[in-house]
Amino acid sequence: MNRACKLLQNPPTGAPPPPLPSLLPPSLNPSNIVINLTSSRLHLVSSPSSIPSLIPPDLLPFLGPSELSSILLRSQSLPLPSLHLLSFFHSRRLLTPSPHHFALLAHSLTFSRLFSHCLSTLRHLILTHPASDPFSSLLSSASSGRCNFHSAVFSLLVTAYLHLGFLRQALDAFHRSINAGFPPDTITSNSLLNSLAKSVDFDSCWEVYTAMRKAGVTPNLCTFNIMINALCRADDAVRAREFLEEMEMNGFDPDVVTYNTLINGYCRKGRLEEALGLYRLMYRRGIEPDLVSYTILMKALCKEGRVREAHQLFDRLRQRGLSPDEMCYGVLVSGYSRKGKMREAWIFIQAMIGCGYFPNSFICLDVVKGYANVGKLLPCLNILAQLRKIGAAVAFDVYKHLVGALCHERRPNAARNLVKWMVEDGCKPSVDIYNEIIHSFCDCALLMDAFSLKDEMVETDIRPDENTYSILISCLCKTGEVMEAECVMEEMVACGHIPDSVTCAALVSGYCNKREMSKAEGLLKYFVLEFGFHDNAIFNALINVYTEEGDMEKAFDLKDRMMKLGFIPNTETCKFLVNGLLRNIYTSDV
Repeated sequence: MNRACKLLQNPPTGAPPPPLPSLLPPSLNPSNIVINLTSSRLHLVSSPSSIPSLIPPDLLPFLGPSELSSILLRSQSLPLPSLHLLSFFHSRRLLTPSPHHFALLAHSLTFSRLFSHCLSTLRHLILTHPASDPFSSLLSSASSGRCNFHSAVFSLLVTAYLHLGFLRQALDAFHRSINAGFPPDTITSNSLLNSLAKSVDFDSCWEVYTAMRKAGVTPNLCTFNIMINALCRADDAVRAREFLEEMEMNGFDPDVVTYNTLINGYCRKGRLEEALGLYRLMYRRGIEPDLVSYTILMKALCKEGRVREAHQLFDRLRQRGLSPDEMCYGVLVSGYSRKGKMREAWIFIQAMIGCGYFPNSFICLDVVKGYANVGKLLPCLNILAQLRKIGAAVAFDVYKHLVGALCHERRPNAARNLVKWMVEDGCKPSVDIYNEIIHSFCDCALLMDAFSLKDEMVETDIRPDENTYSILISCLCKTGEVMEAECVMEEMVACGHIPDSVTCAALVSGYCNKREMSKAEGLLKYFVLEFGFHDNAIFNALINVYTEEGDMEKAFDLKDRMMKLGFIPNTETCKFLVNGLLRNIYTSDV
């Protein structure tokens, strides 16, 4: 037996099969022998590992595609052993089963109601022979009249395509099955409808439903719910309501899922009153709204600013014995926060925490925005501290928004402390957040703190960018520390950053304010030659200094020098020069 296993794993390649075996008597024909022997022993196979003892190695070369087809046809009452045989040959690469082989096996497995095994076989067929047409293979095998046939195999083919994510192929197989007279069952049709709805292909969804009805496939409650959901997602709430009436005419009683789908559709269309009408209709029809029903309506009410009504619905659901979940609490927290009613929002946050729910990042962001809008950032910080204390995760966006709000209120030290919380919570502050705080320090004339924060950035492996340096340079120039600003610019260039026109203007204007005109002109020339800047606003600022002092000779000399560097005087330049000349004339007349 060991020798047989080895020969099966490494079949002989030197000796070809005898020529024209079909001329031999049937009892001596090796092809017939291997078919008869394998078919008679197949019932002994319990797994692919028992196959090597089934076929003598000297007969293995005679087992080709046609012989395998014969074995599968003879062994239709043994679908699982046949499956093991195909799996063995495929895994050992001794013989690649053709689409016809897979089709025969699929029919046998379906006929024996081994649907999960058939589904797996069809998936292997699709993946092993991607260029083949599995539907044609199944249809031709069924049409031959030699195999056990079960029409459910075509439903399983549609399901196999859906499991593999091949939606277009599943849709094609569905329509071909109907045209061939083997319409897929309701469950398969529902799966296809659901996949099409999820892919937002609502036209195909409607085509499948229409084809179902024409083919006599009876829809069930799930079918109608899927179609109503698809129509609502397509923003066709009116047609969805008509579909609900059709559903009732067909003898199906809408359930809570049906009504929730319709309510959600109306809310998405902004037709809240009609959604509330459906909610009241549920009571008249004896259908109890569930937590989803209430949450959808509460969210829509809060969106329209009707938070009090949403609160009333919240009280009603609790009276009916329903337990609010995280989303239900979150809707009211966000609703009150957007209205600026932070006391009520905080009450619901406490109730939420008391039930074991932590506000998620979206809820926290709404709360932060709410406190920022009413100018109560310190209470917001206290709430954030409490959330962190109980282990609630605070997201990056929440920190970012609160940092921005603190900086806007000129509280850079509080924003800086918030960055420490960010780091403790595993959020890495971005360079933009640091820049915002540095800018706030500069606005508050806290230059030492601004530079200290810049050093802190470097220590945490966050490189200052062009904006960081530009903020610091502008601030230094405004305070008259132009030489220090120039040193910062040199550091900026050494780090590989190119100064922009804002930085250039700040430095040149700083020296102009100190009336160090030669230094200002030298800097402007440096920016032109090194970085190609030709900002007429900076050039005009220099001209204006000379014209205001009445030194028109220097003004015109500067114009000539700047034109050689590529500057082109504009209307503003001419305006300054003309005003300077007029001022000189008036002064001389006086």
